[in-house]
Amino acid sequence: MLTTDRECRRGGERFAMPTLGEIEGKLIVSEVVAANCLRQLLAGPETEPLSSIRRGIKQALQSRCKKSGLCGEDTDAAVEYAFQLLDAAVEAVGSNQSKLDSNGRESVHQLNRMAASPQ
Repeated sequence: MLTTDRECRRGGERFAMPTLGEIEGKLIVSEVVAANCLRQLLAGPETEPLSSIRRGIKQALQSRCKKSGLCGEDTDAAVEYAFQLLDAAVEAVGSNQSKLDSNGRESVHQLNRMAASPQ
């Protein structure tokens, strides 16, 4: 089963080498998540972009898994993994944004001062 915290789970060291199916599954999920996020970004602002992204991810993965002949359990696992990946990305962006808010303002002020000063 696909999971983002596989290596942290007890006994994960026994499965250090992922199978080709796991690698392919992770690549498909990563591609679908990235494509849906980019599509949402290019579509413009929306009040609830994450819900739209989640719907798009779920639909795309269900379609791809059906074409690949995967069972419902594997499809659900792929969708769950995609949502974990999306949540981890949102969390990372949130923590980076708070760092930018605290440090970035000063950097912007410094750049503005440098641009305004005669050379």
